[in-house]
Amino acid sequence: MKYLLLLGDGMADYPLEALEGRTPLDVAATPAMDAVAQRGVSALFSPIPEGYPPGSDVGNLAVFGYNPAEFYTGRAPLEAANQGIEVGPDEVVFRCNLVTLEDGAMANFTAGHIRSAEGAELIDALNRALDDLPVTFHPGVSYRHLAVVKVSGGELSRLLEVKCTPPHDISDQPVADYLPGGESGSVLRAIMERSQSVLEGHSVNSARVAAGELPANSVWLWGQGVSPALPSYAERFGLSGAVISAVDLVKGIGRVAGLEVLDVPGATGYLDTNYAGKVEAAIGALERRDFVYLHVEAPDETAHQGREDLKIQAIEDFDRHVVMPLLDYAQRQKEARILVAPDHITAISTRTHAGGPVPFAMCGTGIGANGAGRYCETEAERFGVLFPEGHRLLPFWLTTPVIDADALAGVGV
Repeated sequence: MKYLLLLGDGMADYPLEALEGRTPLDVAATPAMDAVAQRGVSALFSPIPEGYPPGSDVGNLAVFGYNPAEFYTGRAPLEAANQGIEVGPDEVVFRCNLVTLEDGAMANFTAGHIRSAEGAELIDALNRALDDLPVTFHPGVSYRHLAVVKVSGGELSRLLEVKCTPPHDISDQPVADYLPGGESGSVLRAIMERSQSVLEGHSVNSARVAAGELPANSVWLWGQGVSPALPSYAERFGLSGAVISAVDLVKGIGRVAGLEVLDVPGATGYLDTNYAGKVEAAIGALERRDFVYLHVEAPDETAHQGREDLKIQAIEDFDRHVVMPLLDYAQRQKEARILVAPDHITAISTRTHAGGPVPFAMCGTGIGANGAGRYCETEAERFGVLFPEGHRLLPFWLTTPVIDADALAGVGV
């Protein structure tokens, strides 16, 4: 059996007045995802457990089939795992966004989707200029970087507990009330504040401003944690697999789970990503592996911009350029299953993530039809079936020989 899990990050949403009470998934033209729903089953699952932050770290961990309540140690450690960064027992790793601050507010949490080469140059400058502080910066993709902070004494647990706000949660808001608080947060505030004097006049930013682009004039630290340990897919399911994504977070989960991590040239995490390259990599991986987890970030990024038009485009691009060719591939295989899902809601109305039920659809070998007409929130809700513990969806899909309306009825409502 070949298993294809296709994840559109943040595809789910709430009904919008601008869309006449419909969601972006409702409005988008998605013939391939509709076909998955029509040929198989569609229902709801909750990837974000009660009391956990509704981020892509928790959501993807659950979609991968790991219980966040048992395995979640923070976002940044998962990204560090993909980069091969070893986090020592006296260190805490943080996600380090390059952001644009303007008049004391979070003007843009991606610094205008700064290019990776530009980001790497700025990160190098920070390492040289802030070498007197207990921090080492590591370059990533676009605006997404890491900072490893060394601590002493009993500071480790206190630093892990410092409230650090994701920058995408405070778009256009004054940042003063969201800086890391308390005495333990003082080193983080110092890093963030001193980064501004380094970045403000850097030649990369001067060139960006001259080109009409946003400057990356500060870092923002959040998502801290220590290294996780996950049982591998080989141990849990007897499967080999591969992960395809533009973002270190998802690749990091895959790496810790013992899956092959594939790097696709031109994979950006935005609308301009290399869809064809991802599909080609997925098909190539399935020639030697059992399972592929293919992640597309663009629906989430466009929702953070508050742009329903761009989110609809991202969903349609995902459907046309990823789901359609891979559904065609799966149909040509003797035995294959496809699962389509998001990892959480990314709401246009708030421009950030939210918990709650989201729709999935699956079809393929051994999967009957439950009468779904298309893939969207309202259609999935119609069947009254919910996986309340979202991490149970993947094992159900992988290990249940026959999946139909009766099998779904047993999972909980």
